[in-house]
Amino acid sequence: MSLKKSVDVVIVGSGIAGCTLAWQWILKGKSIIMISDVEKGSSAVAAGVYNPTILKRFTSVWKSREQLEVLNSFYPLVEQTVGVSFLHPINILRRFHDDKEIKTWLRKSYKEDLKDFMYSDIIDRDIYGIDAPFNFGLVKETGWLDTIGFMNASLDYFKSLSSLILESFDFDQLSHHEDYIYYKEIKVNKIIFAEGFKMRSNPYFSDLPLQGNKGEVLTIKVPGLKLDHIVKSSVFLMPYVDDLFWVGATYSREDLTDNSTEIAKEFLTSRLERFLSLPYEVIDHKHGIRPTTLDRRPFIGSHKDYKNYYVFNGMGSRAVLIAPWAAQNLYDSMYHDADINEEMNVGRCYK
Repeated sequence: MSLKKSVDVVIVGSGIAGCTLAWQWILKGKSIIMISDVEKGSSAVAAGVYNPTILKRFTSVWKSREQLEVLNSFYPLVEQTVGVSFLHPINILRRFHDDKEIKTWLRKSYKEDLKDFMYSDIIDRDIYGIDAPFNFGLVKETGWLDTIGFMNASLDYFKSLSSLILESFDFDQLSHHEDYIYYKEIKVNKIIFAEGFKMRSNPYFSDLPLQGNKGEVLTIKVPGLKLDHIVKSSVFLMPYVDDLFWVGATYSREDLTDNSTEIAKEFLTSRLERFLSLPYEVIDHKHGIRPTTLDRRPFIGSHKDYKNYYVFNGMGSRAVLIAPWAAQNLYDSMYHDADINEEMNVGRCYK
């Protein structure tokens, strides 16, 4: 490996968070090295849905407007650079379970933080194969990111720049100096760890209160089902390609084993069959461990002692939406003296 003397940042991790970080630097003319063992993480099984609302309680996602504005400019720039499309804007139809939910929807759709996203009229839509006796509410400015397509295209591009090293990160090879860092033969100004749940084995950031949240999703085949929306009930049903659909997702903080479970499969299929009346076939069943935090805010910022060691983690199931905005905030803090949003600044864990 040749000596790298002018690399601006090393990024450890190649999931949604790591790839998003790398692109924020590259699109602004900075140089990066990404180090990854490309082991399957939660990003590899994420359906990639982005949604500015929480449809269980009809509330808004934290900083959703700011995050959407960055998302809608960031991913198209990446698509233009690599010549691959992976962002798919598509509205969500929230299936109502009873009249009480309808009344709650109608009341909340006029709230200042929700009115841009929740359509105030009830949608009477007859969809063949979908049972919805109480109709739907429409959520706008939503969609999904083909996370596998995004990560694969990103890694191919980083490789073309000679900016990708495929290996497990060796902390014993990390040498800290006041103004720079060596990792093996690489000299770099700053290093950012975007390792997801594996951060719990990072000797510099393992003391942060990162939690695991296991998620499982299904890919099913439903011949004859035509959807031009994502349907959200107790689970979501999202059109993928041809007759294939995603069904998800489960959330478990107790079972963090690295395997898919029959319990989760039974949960997903039983909830699906409450509103899907067509026959279907389960094609695939995937799982991953999401990195989550107690206060549901990411960990962004520098180590309390090693100021050029940074963490970028804890985005849970909303990484597609949060990561571009959070990465921009981190970049601006490094190069333009901007403050990291105090709610996600990792400094809150050191107080």
